[in-house]
Amino acid sequence: MIALHRYPDLHAHHEAVTSYAAWVTRAMERDLYLGWVAESAGEVVGGCGLVMLEWGPTREDPSPWRGRIVNVYTASAVRQQGVARLLLGHALQEARQRGLHTLSLGTTEMARGLYEQAGFRPSGSELVRRSVPPPQD
Repeated sequence: MIALHRYPDLHAHHEAVTSYAAWVTRAMERDLYLGWVAESAGEVVGGCGLVMLEWGPTREDPSPWRGRIVNVYTASAVRQQGVARLLLGHALQEARQRGLHTLSLGTTEMARGLYEQAGFRPSGSELVRRSVPPPQD
């Protein structure tokens, strides 16, 4: 379910979905992925995850751990009803309890206001280098 929230436009057996589902299962077993879901009438209508990243201490943050908020999802039928805010609140509370001082996330314009109200601010830019994986046999 978490992988489908991450890739809502893909079907359940798509390679990206199955790879992410396998990764998140292992990460949960190692306590590196924490997640929350909201249900209504027995259906999951929202989700939010917190990934624990062993980053190493920096000048600004002596903690060796950082957190990344991921997979925030709200079903269209319940958007603008506080579901994402509630789930984000659980993630932020858990981050505080674990002593995480630095949190990051990626956002859409639709969700930017929610995160800014929670104290997130734009910070620099990211550079990414990707290599093409070898073909699978």
